[in-house]
Amino acid sequence: MPRAWAAVVGAVCSLTAFPRTSLAQTTATLDLSVSSVRYDGFLPSGAAALAPSVRWERPGTSLTAQGTYLRFESGNVSLQGNVTGSIFTAPTHRWRGQVLATAGVSSYAEFPSFRHTIGEARLHRLGEHSGAWISGTVGRSSLGGTPRPVTGLAIAGWAQRAGVQLFASATRAFVGDTAFSDLEAAVRARRGALALEGYAGARLWSRGAGRGVYGEGSATLALSDRLALVLSGGRYPTDPVRGSISGRYASVALRLHTPPDWPSHPPFAGSRATSDALAWVEVLPQGDRAVRFIVRAPDAGLVEIAGDFTDWQPITLGRGSDGIWTVVVRIPKGIHRIAVRVDGGPWTAPAGARRADDDYGGEVGIFVVP
Repeated sequence: MPRAWAAVVGAVCSLTAFPRTSLAQTTATLDLSVSSVRYDGFLPSGAAALAPSVRWERPGTSLTAQGTYLRFESGNVSLQGNVTGSIFTAPTHRWRGQVLATAGVSSYAEFPSFRHTIGEARLHRLGEHSGAWISGTVGRSSLGGTPRPVTGLAIAGWAQRAGVQLFASATRAFVGDTAFSDLEAAVRARRGALALEGYAGARLWSRGAGRGVYGEGSATLALSDRLALVLSGGRYPTDPVRGSISGRYASVALRLHTPPDWPSHPPFAGSRATSDALAWVEVLPQGDRAVRFIVRAPDAGLVEIAGDFTDWQPITLGRGSDGIWTVVVRIPKGIHRIAVRVDGGPWTAPAGARRADDDYGGEVGIFVVP
């Protein structure tokens, strides 16, 4: 995955995604791919790869382990492994903090291994359909037994509307005596079972890390809730932290994955729950941080809501006259996310609330407490 798009997923999905569950959840993927690869300064080569990934998460916390086994037609083997942990602070008005830690290793044939350990702190500014963050990075990278300090600064922004997500960033990084600046932009669009992703960048003001433009793109077609076809290709720059050199590639992969553990999650791959026909919600501030939720569901026998303000624990509403269900909850000011469940069915984004895409093709409702 392109470094820029990894940042998009980390920001947009973590901040606006549909709730998983208040308990821990584990998901996994396995990519089986064939590729044509050409590293700068080398002849092109065919390659086959296995790329497993396991993600454990609960609200505000995640841990991801990824690996790649790449075998070239020459018989040489490249191995990469990476573990990343992330913790979000609770939202305060429109602000949210995040701390990330990453450790990884990569090796190729008889060359010494690269290792890196990186820590990053981000401060996010959140809007209803957009956001921004600023971050600082410290750590170290080593080739064989020779460590090099790593430092960096970045500023980024994102926006999403009608199933399209946009991202832009500027990064300045130092790895030992190497220094470079990257300007990057990315876009992601989803239509039904098809997701398209692409990014472009330019490396400027570089000392020892190369210069020039680069870009990558991919198309992911969901064949079922456990299988997808992925086409990708492009050019990527040298990465002094992980020890990779710039190159070009084209790849075809089958992606096997486990669906989310939460059985009441909206359907996979863009098969959206049509909440307009189910429940209509109104959010009425009552003062002193109290908010009254009113859900119109005339034919329901049970109505529940869950949101970031309940730690995604379901709350049952009380039934009134004319199919009106209500509950009063104390909520801090700011932007919040909500889902509604009727008669034990799927969790959906309620009609009457603004909507944001989640990372599984469904939607979550969002609202603002002034």
